[in-house]
Amino acid sequence: MSIRVISVTLLSTALLSSCSSSQEVRQGQCHPCIVSPKVGPLLKEAQQMIAAKNFEGATVKLNEAEAVKVYADDETVINQMRRATEACENGKCPTQP
Repeated sequence: MSIRVISVTLLSTALLSSCSSSQEVRQGQCHPCIVSPKVGPLLKEAQQMIAAKNFEGATVKLNEAEAVKVYADDETVINQMRRATEACENGKCPTQP
């Protein structure tokens, strides 16, 4: 089984915290989240829907991702994207600097 590293560029400010502990990552640094192969594409679709302001569709994709999650990072990224979706719905969408 292969793993994918997902980079959520649109929501970078919402995803600044590290996903899991790593002894190679110094305090204050971030490292990429590792998500399972079935979750990655669903998160990418949700990301595109958030960018298109289709928050209901993004929520559906996040629910689908929740149903097939495997890794701890899956849940972390799904939850972070849920918070970002809610923020965008309220007009406070995180943007890249």
